[in-house]
Amino acid sequence: MINYMKKTITMSLLVVSLVLISFISSPNANAAEKSILTSPKPINEVFPDENMAKVIAEVTYKSSSADEVSQADLDNITKLDGSTSDRMPGPIIYSIEGVEYLQNLSEFNISGQSVSNISPLEGLSELETVYISENNINDLSPLSKSPKIKILDASNNNISDISTLSSLPNLNSVRLNNNSISNISVLRDFPTNQFVYIYLADNKIKDISPLAGKSFQQLTLNNNEISDISPLSKMTLYSEDPLADDFYIDISNNHISDISSLKNADFGKLDYFFAEDQSIVNQPKAFSTNFTLENKVKNINGTLVTPKNISNSGSYSNAILSWQLPSFVANLDYSFSETTQIGRSTGEFSGKVTQSLVGGYTVTFDNEGTLSTRTFASDELVTEPAKPSKTGFTFTGWYDAKTGGKKWNFATDKMPANNMTLYAQYEEQTTDPVDPASPVAPTKPTDPVKPDEIVSSEGSGDMEIKGEQSGTIAASENATSLDDSKQQRTLPKTGDTNLYLVLIGLLFVGFASLFWKKKQI
Repeated sequence: MINYMKKTITMSLLVVSLVLISFISSPNANAAEKSILTSPKPINEVFPDENMAKVIAEVTYKSSSADEVSQADLDNITKLDGSTSDRMPGPIIYSIEGVEYLQNLSEFNISGQSVSNISPLEGLSELETVYISENNINDLSPLSKSPKIKILDASNNNISDISTLSSLPNLNSVRLNNNSISNISVLRDFPTNQFVYIYLADNKIKDISPLAGKSFQQLTLNNNEISDISPLSKMTLYSEDPLADDFYIDISNNHISDISSLKNADFGKLDYFFAEDQSIVNQPKAFSTNFTLENKVKNINGTLVTPKNISNSGSYSNAILSWQLPSFVANLDYSFSETTQIGRSTGEFSGKVTQSLVGGYTVTFDNEGTLSTRTFASDELVTEPAKPSKTGFTFTGWYDAKTGGKKWNFATDKMPANNMTLYAQYEEQTTDPVDPASPVAPTKPTDPVKPDEIVSSEGSGDMEIKGEQSGTIAASENATSLDDSKQQRTLPKTGDTNLYLVLIGLLFVGFASLFWKKKQI
């Protein structure tokens, strides 16, 4: 029995050991496993893209891409430049397959090509500088296992998700111009003095609050969808051994109408400031022949910037733009421009404000000849004016006719696609007459009774009362009683309530006696 148990335990340990060895040696066990050439191979076999193979042949000093290359040859490559540009055109590269064997690669440049997949870069832990601009790349996740990256230039691609940057703790230069980025929240968690260059121009960014508290030497946010720049007031200029480049901010071509938040920013060494060509588009408003608009464009001191070039012969006074419009127009606009001093720089804050108008129609409120008008867009709820009053009358509402007609319901009825008139209608107030001496509500009088004819007998003290009924009733002056039968019918029956109580009492007594007798039995 003991031998059997020993054999069982031994076999179990052997199985477990084999499983562990198999798991440890499996290709997927270590996510950072390096790709190694076990034997020399032709360059164009390791790098299938013909033009990429030519670049490798050149950097390894081979005569052609058909020559063999070993892992030792590839380990000597620390910089690889396969870029091209308009000034230096070169062969187009579509694939970087084979780059995964360049284990010591620290600088990689493939700018200006037609690469869409950078997965061969995954696991290249020595990468510090990556230039992949002007390609067709939409996924940066293969770079997440290259924590040494300091400079990343992925401008002019199709990138929308930059969450991979959170895996690059040494990143100090991020260049992501001209992509499809709208969310930059990943930048919020970087240290204050991390960045030197932040290039985010030509994207879809609205919220720049993640930049608050960060430093920079050059910041480009132009050509985005930014309207609130208050987070910039909490940024600082890069102070740790600034490079030779100038300090500058570019926030041009956005939707910024107020730059007063920059007044207290710590930008004393700023060399250049760009804030021109802003495009501010207001929410649509209903057309009106007498249209007014408040100016909300503020300079760095918080002062309103005086409008220029007001369309449709508009005017400006006391912060209000006014237009007299004889007929419908779809848009109104005005421009603005003012020189701004910030730090050592003198920049221009300029742009255009556009106010779109929707087709408006006029409602005329007719209060018995007193007219007032308002303009509303079609299919819009009409705002109810103040209720008019008229002495002796109660206002009943606004109607589409002077008399009769349909009462307008301001909670549900919407403006038609035409002008209209609503008429005030009243109802006369009616009150019952009240006696001034006794101001109480009067009661309706009863019908008067025709007085009976009274006939008196001379000298007898007796008299006859003749009424409409047939017969004559004789009365005596000293009469003190009436017929007994009539008295019983007309006088109240006193004592009825007491009689009922007596009967009820007798019933209780009877029931009590019966109960007592049954109990004795």
